[in-house]
Amino acid sequence: MNTGKKAARQFIYWLFYGLAAGVVLAAVLSYHEYQTVAGIAGAVMQSELSVQRAENDMDTGVEITGERHGKSPETLQEVLARSLKGNSEDYESDGKAFLEAYGYRPLRNWGAYLPFTTGISVLLFQLAGFAVFWVQYREELRIKRRIRELTEYLRAVNVGEGTALCRNEDIFSHLEDEMYKTVMELRSVKEAAVKNHEVLAERIADIAHQLKTPLTSMSLMTELLEEYQTGETQEYYTRLSNQIIRLKNLVSGLLSLAKLDSHGIVFREERLELSGVVESAAESLEDMMSEYRITFTIRKNNPKKAEAFEMPETYDIPGANQETGCFIYADRQWTEEALMNVLKNCVEHTPQDGRITVTYNQNPIYTELKIEDGGDGFAPEDLPHIFERFYRGTGAAKDNVGIGLALAKAVLEQQNGQISAENTTNGHACFRIKWYAA
Repeated sequence: MNTGKKAARQFIYWLFYGLAAGVVLAAVLSYHEYQTVAGIAGAVMQSELSVQRAENDMDTGVEITGERHGKSPETLQEVLARSLKGNSEDYESDGKAFLEAYGYRPLRNWGAYLPFTTGISVLLFQLAGFAVFWVQYREELRIKRRIRELTEYLRAVNVGEGTALCRNEDIFSHLEDEMYKTVMELRSVKEAAVKNHEVLAERIADIAHQLKTPLTSMSLMTELLEEYQTGETQEYYTRLSNQIIRLKNLVSGLLSLAKLDSHGIVFREERLELSGVVESAAESLEDMMSEYRITFTIRKNNPKKAEAFEMPETYDIPGANQETGCFIYADRQWTEEALMNVLKNCVEHTPQDGRITVTYNQNPIYTELKIEDGGDGFAPEDLPHIFERFYRGTGAAKDNVGIGLALAKAVLEQQNGQISAENTTNGHACFRIKWYAA
């Protein structure tokens, strides 16, 4: 709520109370006037009655004794003074009876007092309301300033600027202390985590490099042994070759993950046609798809049927060629490797004579690639862990170590992309990849 609306609300709030106080005060004054007049009228009536009794006593020859003997009758001033100083209750009953006989009611002059009492009450309440509003407004400004200072401090810490926290003794003192402790602890934890992460990435890279040398030697030896195979040794030779290929893929994936973790990869951004990148990624999987007779289809969705947006035909997206297809800005080599790992997962979970469908579309916000396999979909318990490293879900291939999807996720996210997994309405597994416009 802005200051103007708050001030207007405070004005109406105190105006209501001022009017109510004015009405009550007018009633009180009118009733007090009635009681005063009743007391005076009662005193006058009793004075007149005493005079009449004295005159009657004199006419009848009765001797006047007591306090009235030798005293002159009271004047009007004396009667009024006695009525005001004396016990008004002794006179009010007679005075009220006299006033009621002539139609004089307790709130008869309420309307006459109302304008004056209402004006005075509204003025006093508005002054009091303004004082309260001013105090609250100053306090609110001070609180906002303190919150802004603390927010700026947290923002500076988030961007790596270690500014000092100004200490002030107020209601935010305890909050400042806890914020400072939390920031220092988080900074220490972050530094330790980054250091441990770097050490882990270095260790993984060292292990992978150490494995490359014996793997290279084993590959050369298997190539030399190929021409000396017999019918009995052929099966063992094939198994050995497959295991060597598996180890090579594992070492290559570990090296890639280590490079990504240590931010040692410089992505060379270029304008790529999305369908061409998908085709290049699928070429390395042609033998697997041919073996299982899997149909692979790539098509572009109608932009008017896109789920989130309807893209106008004349809308100009930087880097998008609307005549030939969808374009993205990414590193070709790493993007193809990421897509190859996703497609490989789809091939492994698609049965024989199945189908893998790739669709893509573009809107002003992002370019989306949807990859749907022909399998039975993800198990519900596997969905939250699909992209975790070394996680092998239900129905995973025997030689799958669980780093392909993790590698794909890391590559895409470092290129302003996002990948998610879900099950389609017909029960198949589906990957959604989005590249957001810069």
